[in-house]
Amino acid sequence: TRAALVDQDRAPITFNRTLTFIKAVAGMEIAGRHETVFLPRGTDEGDVVVNEILGQASRWMGDNCDAEDEQSEAFQATLICGMGWSESRMCFEEQDDGKYIEEETDPIAMYWDKNARKKNLADARHFFRVQKLTLDDARAFADSLGATADKVSDDELSATWAVGMETTMDLRPVEERRLKQSDNYPHDPRTECYIVQCQWWERETYFKVADPTDRAGQRMLDVTAQELPLLQERWQQIAPDIPLQYVRMTRRRYMQAFLGGSLLAKRPCPRKNGFTFNCITGQRHRSKGTWFGLVAVMRDPQMLANKVLTQSLHILNTTAKGGIIAERTAFKDVREAQVTYARPDAITIVEDGAIKNGRIMQKPGVGLAAPYVQLMELSVKAIPDVTGVNLELLGLREVNQPGVLEAQRKQAGMTILATLFDSLRRYRKMIGRLRLFFIQNFLSDGRLIRILGPNGNFQAIRLVRERTVGEYDVIVDDAPTSPNQKEKTFGMLMQLLPAFKEMITPEVAIIVIEHSGLPSNVVKAFKELIAKPPSEEQKAQQQITFEGAIAEVKGKLADIEQTYASAAKSRSSALVDLAQIGAIMSQQEMNRVKAE
Repeated sequence: TRAALVDQDRAPITFNRTLTFIKAVAGMEIAGRHETVFLPRGTDEGDVVVNEILGQASRWMGDNCDAEDEQSEAFQATLICGMGWSESRMCFEEQDDGKYIEEETDPIAMYWDKNARKKNLADARHFFRVQKLTLDDARAFADSLGATADKVSDDELSATWAVGMETTMDLRPVEERRLKQSDNYPHDPRTECYIVQCQWWERETYFKVADPTDRAGQRMLDVTAQELPLLQERWQQIAPDIPLQYVRMTRRRYMQAFLGGSLLAKRPCPRKNGFTFNCITGQRHRSKGTWFGLVAVMRDPQMLANKVLTQSLHILNTTAKGGIIAERTAFKDVREAQVTYARPDAITIVEDGAIKNGRIMQKPGVGLAAPYVQLMELSVKAIPDVTGVNLELLGLREVNQPGVLEAQRKQAGMTILATLFDSLRRYRKMIGRLRLFFIQNFLSDGRLIRILGPNGNFQAIRLVRERTVGEYDVIVDDAPTSPNQKEKTFGMLMQLLPAFKEMITPEVAIIVIEHSGLPSNVVKAFKELIAKPPSEEQKAQQQITFEGAIAEVKGKLADIEQTYASAAKSRSSALVDLAQIGAIMSQQEMNRVKAE
């Protein structure tokens, strides 16, 4: 350890080479972000049209809470510790009508179902989060839950059992206990306490009952086990000869509770069809049931590299001056020799004849052995090998190689990391389903949202339930705003535009400019210029240009017609000449026959 090396007067060296690889993979996620698309899940035949209102509303929700940054933080936590978490909720403190919040959660504070084995913990039955709050914040939070916070003691408010603490221990932070303040202060706002938030689902029995008032028999009612006997009793009073038709079914009921030293609140989960916590998982350890990221595989090569480098430096330090082997009577003053021998500007006095008789001998230097150098190179090279992140992905390959080969090597590196990005893609689909629920149940109240209109300008529309109701499939697609996707799309457009240059309209030009990678203010200026209606002078100039083009076309047509007439005349003269030549040749042939 570092302390042991310091005690031995050895310099501990810790080069963090793993951070470069973590930042590189996290940068790939930032450069290739995705967007969520909502497709209606209907039974009507015909083309399925994307609900653009939901897509724009999802982007608006993410922009208001910086969701892209929070998702990137969660993905980076996955690379480091194997799991990244985020929570989605509605906050009514900042806005009276509710604001959507999506924030990254510390993985250390999260606990999950140990039997969950699917990617992103899709099969988990419960989640727990241990929050550390100040005493004032905890009391305010408990009051918002409906608990009587002023009647709850500190021991009952703090879930010290969740962090392995005794409930009778002092709740003040370590800094306060070090100051040894007296107990004359009954309330300290800096006191820390813990609150546990848990979410789980349980099976609930209910009944599908055919609506007796519906003569067509198409409408069904959902009735709980407590409501069914009352419904049967009432139906027997109305139609005793007709039995009530129903079928027994089960469904999941999602619940949420907050725990301190005692139960603070228990209620249905804010999302009735799922959890509000979402997780990104890395690679699964099959026997332990845990998840790990890139740091777990880079840890041993990194530690070995630092250890070999520390050991090599220690060998160089201890064998730099070499040392000597001397007889006891070789020096006049042994203590002076110990002090001055290693100094290059000092003179060490020895006995007469000591040097001549060889009573002082230099120690054989050890130096740095070749195996140490080879082991160091192996450990450093193993860091990218165990992750699959090659030097081409990092941009550190100092080799003159063709661009096609470098692109293939980058693609191979991305293929190795595809499992991590597959978890990220599934996580974003889960986030899309969660946002859809909040849009349909909390945000579709007529509030104004900002969306990107078809002409490339932002406009405000009302988010109403009629536009968002229904069931939808969530699709994750490459975001057109990501730098990589912009560059790729613009490159393909540049190849296609020459073939379709005659069909380019202002709308097409706006789309091309949006994918050009230009700064937003430049793109906005171009959009305004293209969308701006022409002035009277421009219209007149366009009319003059149009008329000039028509006149030029008519002149060219006249020239072509004249050329055609000249060609026809020349063709007629040639035919006459051919006829005359034929007549002459016929006459000559007849004269020859008569002469014979």
